[in-house]
Amino acid sequence: MLALRLLYRDWRGGELRLLALALIIAVAAVTGVSWLADRVAGATEARAADLLAADRAVEYPRRIPNDWQADAESRGLTTARTAVFPTVVLNDAASRLVSAKAVSDRYPLRGSLRIQPRAGAEEVVPDGIPAPGTAWIESRLLGLLDVSVGDTLEIGAQTLEVAGILSFEPDRGQGFGGLAPRLMFNHADLAATELIGEGSRVRHKLLLAGPRPALDGFTDQLVAREGNAVEIERPSEQGRGASEVIEQAKRFLGLAALLTVIVAGVAVLLTVRHYAERQITGVAVMRAIGATRRQVLALMIGKLLWLGLFAGAIGAGLGYLLHLGMLALVAELLDTRLPPAGWQPLATGWLTAAAALVGFALPTLARLRNAPPMRVLRQDLGSGLLGAGVPLLAAAGVIIALMAWQAGDPRVTLSVLGAVTATLALLTAVAAAVVYGARAWSRRGGNRRLLWLTGFTRRPVTAVIQIVAVGVGLMSLFLLAVVRNDLLSAWESEIPADAPNQFLINIQPDELDGVRSRLAEAQIDTRFYPMVRARLTGLNDAAVQAGDYESAQARRLARREFNLSWTTELQSDNRIVAGEWWGDVDDPSPQLSVETDFAEEIGVELGDRMTFSSGGQRVTARVTSLREVRWESFNVNFFVLASPGTFDDLPATWLTSFHLPSDQGQVLNDLVRAYPSVTPIDVSSVLRIVRTIIDQGSSVVELMALLTLAAGVLVLLAALQITGEQRRFESALLRALGASGRRIRRMARLEFWLVGLVAGSLAGLAATAAGMVVAEVLFSLDYPFRPLTLVVGALVGLVTVWAAGALGARRYYRASPMRLLREGG
Repeated sequence: MLALRLLYRDWRGGELRLLALALIIAVAAVTGVSWLADRVAGATEARAADLLAADRAVEYPRRIPNDWQADAESRGLTTARTAVFPTVVLNDAASRLVSAKAVSDRYPLRGSLRIQPRAGAEEVVPDGIPAPGTAWIESRLLGLLDVSVGDTLEIGAQTLEVAGILSFEPDRGQGFGGLAPRLMFNHADLAATELIGEGSRVRHKLLLAGPRPALDGFTDQLVAREGNAVEIERPSEQGRGASEVIEQAKRFLGLAALLTVIVAGVAVLLTVRHYAERQITGVAVMRAIGATRRQVLALMIGKLLWLGLFAGAIGAGLGYLLHLGMLALVAELLDTRLPPAGWQPLATGWLTAAAALVGFALPTLARLRNAPPMRVLRQDLGSGLLGAGVPLLAAAGVIIALMAWQAGDPRVTLSVLGAVTATLALLTAVAAAVVYGARAWSRRGGNRRLLWLTGFTRRPVTAVIQIVAVGVGLMSLFLLAVVRNDLLSAWESEIPADAPNQFLINIQPDELDGVRSRLAEAQIDTRFYPMVRARLTGLNDAAVQAGDYESAQARRLARREFNLSWTTELQSDNRIVAGEWWGDVDDPSPQLSVETDFAEEIGVELGDRMTFSSGGQRVTARVTSLREVRWESFNVNFFVLASPGTFDDLPATWLTSFHLPSDQGQVLNDLVRAYPSVTPIDVSSVLRIVRTIIDQGSSVVELMALLTLAAGVLVLLAALQITGEQRRFESALLRALGASGRRIRRMARLEFWLVGLVAGSLAGLAATAAGMVVAEVLFSLDYPFRPLTLVVGALVGLVTVWAAGALGARRYYRASPMRLLREGG
């Protein structure tokens, strides 16, 4: 208990408070991210079967045959059917694109639905599904369509009454289903809508529940008979995509939290060195009265253990509140109830505190065991005891270990380590150039200039550390809060003013002439494209299996259906980069042109043979060219294009894109009323949803950046603590020489202003440079240099450092000249 009593004494003396605050911030960052990721991942894992609403599901591009369902039920399996497709619903006031879902009796087989009988009512679990002639809609449709429970909506040729508000469905999918609001209705009304035709974009599913042997027997027989025309979904596969996204988000946020830990670790390094310097004499006294090196080391370790225990508990508490704040920021992106918070993040917090203390504090305090007992009589002994080499190496080792833990991949670890090292080295080099340049300038300017810049130039190492620490926090904040919006604006500005903002899909062949005529009457000139939906089932002589690919993106591509088309002319936003376009050669054989990124992901090269299957039919063709596509043109484009005649035997629909002026919205409403099966997609609304998702996700990371900035402010305060005695001496000396208190405070204020200006300017410059790199490398955008970011950065840095510095240093400028005279005597 001696260690606890001594820790309490040191705490009351104010020597460990900054160290404890640094630990608390580091633990809060790590535990907050850990709780957030664990609860979201726990919800995904806990409802793996619910994500499918069944024990197994069979997806088929056409209506599920009745004999399939009868066969499954004869094996003792429970069944249900669903059909999901995009369409437009209308009422007298407005129209809106929705994700319509037709469900049959017994749906869902796993999990449960939740609805509200009316707006504002308590959620209830319904006894069944919507009755024939009725529908349940998501709450956001109430405002978008200005409807309430009891009103009617038109979906295709059918009119449905709104009978409830859909609050939750267990198998709410991703992709389009995650963007458009849901309308759920009875499967018995599906035919009456007249929306389902040959080649329509519909996901038909047969849901199955029951004993595993019966499930395996039915699905194995079905696959053997139908081949790749059917896709069998299992709960583990259904949750895999969400789990991969969660794992990537956890890794990213964990690395963001690690940046906070690194900056907080610098504060620990500075604070613990100052603390150790003040403890040397006390330890020497202990050694003089008989304490051994081992006892001294045990005492120091005991202090750190108690400090880590208390700081870890407080930091974990703040981390819990932080994760609640992050959950609130992304509430709209979460469509599930989360499990209770577990205790594992608490253990993670204490481990983080322990790692920070072992890496940043223990190497310095451990050297106190070598304090010479003779220091009691000679204060000059032991002055070189606290070297910097070993503590810095230990800190670097802990940082690398934490990076490896958070990244989970050696390549990611090396990349992040290189990026962090390069950023810190660049900031340090520029900050040092500014500080030492100011020092040289002040010395050439005489005593008056030197006097004004004394605080900034007489402690150059301290100034550089303060600038880098605060600059890292501000850079993270600017990169997320300012540069992110600039990047989005730059991306949107790249879209031409007359770029297509409407897509029409699911146009049936017998509707093509009518749709073309209506658009022509509205003076909309557009091009129509044939489209077939098919799954990639073969590559050369091998079957394509999702499990054969390592990357998550490739596995998703191997499972999904593709939109394929054919044409004789290459669009202006497509460019052949390898091979030859079939329009340039005389070759009647079936040929394919593949988009380059897709080809690289799926492993396709020139000369390969690709096999696509649709509706039980297979088509094989040879890849004769690779294309680059400018997707930002918003024209209709495809991963795979074929030469004319290649897909003639497959059922096709048509689609088009065009620019619709804002004052011609009625044209679209009239067209959809005339052709209910045609589905319009408003690109501008999709862009708004994407921006919302980016903004909400970035808000979470902005919280982490604020914590990094708070850690940077702690570094500033730690540096003030280290130089406290020197500042007291300077203040007393200046007073003795006749300087007023106001002038001394003005000099201190100038020092903080300079540190803040340089830190903020460097942060703005670094954030802008990072934005330029991201814009060029990832998005191929022109990101202009914005001086305003530097101005804002300088002002924010000035205010932040000045406020923190004025609060932390005011007690150092009240020293009396008499104290200086007495100490000098």
